[in-house]
Amino acid sequence: MLTAAHGTDEILSGLSQVVDASSIILPDRVKLLDPGLDDHNLDAGLIVAPSSVDEVRALVSWCATESVALVPHGGRTSLAGAATSQRGQLVLSTSRLNKIIELDEASGTALIEPGVTLRELQLASAEIGLSPGIDLGARDNATIGGMVSTNAGGQQSFRNGVMRHRVLGLEAVLGNGNLFADLKKVSKSNEGYALRHLLIGSEGTLGVLTKISLALLPVDGDKATALVSCRDEAAAVKTFQRLRAQPGLELLAVEFMSPGYARITAAERGEEATLAFEPDQNAVFLLLDTPLQDESILSETLLTCSEHEELSNAIFAKSETDRAKFWAIREDVFLTDRQYPDSISFDISLPVSALPDYATAFAQRTGNILPDLKVFTIGHLADGNMHLTISCGRPVPDLHDQIRRAVNVGLAEVGGSFSAEHGIGIEKRKSLRENVPAHQLDLMRSIKQLFDPAGIMNPGKVL
Repeated sequence: MLTAAHGTDEILSGLSQVVDASSIILPDRVKLLDPGLDDHNLDAGLIVAPSSVDEVRALVSWCATESVALVPHGGRTSLAGAATSQRGQLVLSTSRLNKIIELDEASGTALIEPGVTLRELQLASAEIGLSPGIDLGARDNATIGGMVSTNAGGQQSFRNGVMRHRVLGLEAVLGNGNLFADLKKVSKSNEGYALRHLLIGSEGTLGVLTKISLALLPVDGDKATALVSCRDEAAAVKTFQRLRAQPGLELLAVEFMSPGYARITAAERGEEATLAFEPDQNAVFLLLDTPLQDESILSETLLTCSEHEELSNAIFAKSETDRAKFWAIREDVFLTDRQYPDSISFDISLPVSALPDYATAFAQRTGNILPDLKVFTIGHLADGNMHLTISCGRPVPDLHDQIRRAVNVGLAEVGGSFSAEHGIGIEKRKSLRENVPAHQLDLMRSIKQLFDPAGIMNPGKVL
């Protein structure tokens, strides 16, 4: 890869021959843009925002010929460094590939371009009574293309699956400029190897998505929402098990918050009163959504949980304002950084049954590394996906590897993963090397070579 040898003027000269001038965002304008969740996302200094698949093909083919690296961007909400770039590279933004091409009410499908945000698709599909079947806190900025590229999950995954389960078909420009066209609109299609699944979760390292076919689901109606406290993770798991087993009760969301995360976030939002129903400062919290018609069943089941000492206290949202307050505490995920800056984040998954023992052992491991390390945990309890933010309020770069290994201890043994839904990017490459067998990594490298022989697609990410 010779990308570092290319200067901005040299790249611009070549670009002018293959894409329309309106597609090029020059360095002076790039400096004015929000880099997103990583300050290094726009370090390339140049952005091309194609408006058609033909323009994407021309761009990728030129980059492959000239050995110019491309870094695909969606909403720049990546939490693993997958969108970072550097001088000599070129950012490919999908911001102008943002059309909802078709919503098929009868078939329950959507055909869209990758730059459509999750919120835009949610609003458009809701008009015909349907939903993408996936939701997450970054819905206003996260693009569908980026979500497919990281195989995003979110709070509805335990019932509707992750993006891999929502995608019916894809169109993409591969690293050699060839067009991959598999835009199925049906769930049943067995035509050899499912190559589209290699693109899902590949984080832009194999090609650029240009169209996506998704399965839609009926939109959820009005919801009953409860905020529940439990003495610890073991009690929270027991509460969830009883709720899940209750006949006639449909769970729409089961979100977990550790005491430190919930208390600090509520305080930073001026919402301490919301959590005043639970006096125990060490209690964990669950946020529950069910269909509104199930509210009485939910209330009765929670009472049973209380009688079995599986939960401590519970309150119900009495209005949409209450519900918004509950969910804001869960989704305002960066507020703990105000009191504990310089944090490092992890995204793991494990069987729900393994969570209590893991939490206890992990607390001991972090205490052994540094006693004043704080662990703030939120997650999607129903599928065992936990997001860990770890900080002592000051930079500890010399401890990062030690903390990372402490996070990963025991996950493989219980059938979990060190990377649940945020992808590998650059942040988890060491964990990938340490936890995935060498022959499987070799298979990944072979796939990368087939799809992207010139090595121009998001180099240095994942592998």
